[in-house]
Amino acid sequence: MEEYMNISSFLIGASTAFFAMFAVHILFWRTKRTRFQTVLGYIMAVWAVWNLKDLFVTFPGMYTEKVLNWIMVIDGWSALTYTVFVFETVMPRWVTRRRLVYLSLPFAVFTLLYIIQPQQWVIYAYVVFLWLYAWMIVVIGYVKMKRYLSYVRKNYSNIDDIDVSWLKPVFAFAIVSQLAWLFTSLFATVTMDIIYYISIILLWLMVLHYSWNFRPIVVEQEQEQPQNIHRNPSSAIVEGVLERIVEEQQLYLVKNLTLTDLAAAMGTNRTYVSNYLSQVRGQTFYDYINQIRIEKKSVPLLREHPEYTLDYVANESGFASISTFRRAFLKLTGKTPRQFITDSTPEP
Repeated sequence: MEEYMNISSFLIGASTAFFAMFAVHILFWRTKRTRFQTVLGYIMAVWAVWNLKDLFVTFPGMYTEKVLNWIMVIDGWSALTYTVFVFETVMPRWVTRRRLVYLSLPFAVFTLLYIIQPQQWVIYAYVVFLWLYAWMIVVIGYVKMKRYLSYVRKNYSNIDDIDVSWLKPVFAFAIVSQLAWLFTSLFATVTMDIIYYISIILLWLMVLHYSWNFRPIVVEQEQEQPQNIHRNPSSAIVEGVLERIVEEQQLYLVKNLTLTDLAAAMGTNRTYVSNYLSQVRGQTFYDYINQIRIEKKSVPLLREHPEYTLDYVANESGFASISTFRRAFLKLTGKTPRQFITDSTPEP
């Protein structure tokens, strides 16, 4: 038991240092940061304090049911950090002080209730509430994530720093982490504590890795169509005109090309361009531009100059990153760029 307690103490200290280090780095050393990154820094600071308090449990005589119950009541408030993180990711600027106060009310009620009635049934009711609350955040976050992904793929050709598809594994890992927390809360053992601390470090390390340079985009409402244009939006663009303009002006080589840029080049409304791509071509703006980049630039370069580096080919083709280039190339050709070079190179 003492050996496991020592491991638990070490992990509490390690997790506290982990969160404190990133909080200081983001809030004090990272001068050029977005609102999202600032919020993430504050979340790291909150988690550092939360983990620091757990060190008291490792003191002799402190690992008791009463102390553990109070720690669980306090830890339940950490659900708000998940809420803020998810909503700031998929709904930037949704979180305000007023909304945060409203979100805090049920947690305050349960805390006050346990102060008045420090009984086990309050803890069980609190656990049920937290479990339902967590699933509500996951469901809302997932739905908003799908809407967000649809929006950025319809409007941007470079989504490297605004993509939120990484939230899927984060959601899955968060569920596992919360299960560990749930078992730790209901069946307090040092072993479960160890599993929990390892899981939260890995969870937030994953979040930091994926969101370090993330720049969330505010999802705008679709613009209403002008009254003097035909009701069928796809008919506002003659088939083939969009493709001709994109190829003749080589717009696909513009790394940060947006749907708005393309609509301006065509002298039309971006809603019509988006509808044309989806209804006539059956593609999003993101998929169409990347397809043209591969077909018009990447494939010829790889065939004619297999000695070129993939970074050079990706850059010359209009891609902002090698990772996006590889994904788009594999999706379109069914081969990785390296496989394509090998298959295209004649045997001596």
